[in-house]
Amino acid sequence: MRLILSLISLYILIFSQLLFAETSVNSKIEEADNLFSEKQYIEAFKIYNDILEKDRTFSSRMLLRMAFIQEGQGNYSSALYFLNLQYRLTADRQTLNKMSKIAEEHNLLGYQYSDKEFFVSMFNNMQGVFAAGLIILLTACLALMYIRKRQDHSITTLTFFVVIFSVIGLWAFNGGIHRELGIVKGSGAILMDEPSAGGKKLVDLSAGERFQIKGESDIWYKIELPNESEGYIRKGRVFDIQ
Repeated sequence: MRLILSLISLYILIFSQLLFAETSVNSKIEEADNLFSEKQYIEAFKIYNDILEKDRTFSSRMLLRMAFIQEGQGNYSSALYFLNLQYRLTADRQTLNKMSKIAEEHNLLGYQYSDKEFFVSMFNNMQGVFAAGLIILLTACLALMYIRKRQDHSITTLTFFVVIFSVIGLWAFNGGIHRELGIVKGSGAILMDEPSAGGKKLVDLSAGERFQIKGESDIWYKIELPNESEGYIRKGRVFDIQ
């Protein structure tokens, strides 16, 4: 009985905290949107970027506007970064075409798209639906557990389902459905054979090139290039797409 009430209280607390955080972020986005509408692009970008870096959240429109501003300033690697985030959020075909166009114009590698990446994008786009579904299932199971417990019936099966649904939710919403990518921020990025400045230089990387992040070591990312070769690049040289 105490376990059931504790779980219910925990879910309510998490939901209320998420709702409060979302309200605060929406207020900042509205301020930036007003600045963008007034063509005060630099000021709008600063607020958008602050939301992205500090609150670690974003909307589709916000990312498209950030990409528009950066492309207008000639920062195509930054524009590609925001477009990648937007594609992961929406799986939008027009965004995919825009990224492909920019990559083709600058002869950039790493923009071949797979079914797995499309699935990740679809999950990101519909994670609110998945979350709502999990909450409904968990609530139903907890309610049935409470009823059966009061009737002195076994709740073993329901407990099993609660654990399974909780594990699935924790896995999916904490990186389980995930493929971390990186984009080279600017010129001067070098791929090394080991996570050290004293390592052997493998190849120069172009601004805007995209790759898969396989791991990390101190200030270095271990990455895999589109040709499946691996090496290390400094984290400060990378936009990481999570």
